[in-house]
Amino acid sequence: MKKIKITSESYSLLQKEIADLEKTIKKTSEELGLSGFDSDLTENGDFTALLEKLKEKTGKYQEKLFLLENAEICQKTNNKALIGLGSMVTYKILNTGEEKTVEITDEIEANPPQKISMHSPRGESLLGKKVGDILNNQGKDKHQIEILAIK
Repeated sequence: MKKIKITSESYSLLQKEIADLEKTIKKTSEELGLSGFDSDLTENGDFTALLEKLKEKTGKYQEKLFLLENAEICQKTNNKALIGLGSMVTYKILNTGEEKTVEITDEIEANPPQKISMHSPRGESLLGKKVGDILNNQGKDKHQIEILAIK
């Protein structure tokens, strides 16, 4: 299994989210144990709602736990010459002249359009590039971008 590269901040966030989900799952399980066993459970709306909540939270818990178990902690780059994890990148879309600034993050912190994952197609194409490089965007809108600044 390939390791998932994340920052130490994202690792801590995952740990907190998992702890919160564990509490919610425990509480919901306890509530399920107290609800409606004296009636037909298929017709008990409270029981059904709690069961759905438990399924949802358990699914999220398993996803977060998988990420945590397969995480490799990476440091944000201090290199201002090449784009890496944590870089703030300003680029220009050459056919429109529009300038955009994005932060290269891990997939936990990604929040498009301002923060893009280094594992996304755009993020992967930017990694290791330098100011002045021109890239061909392979997304739905094919265009070229020029790297203007790296912070």
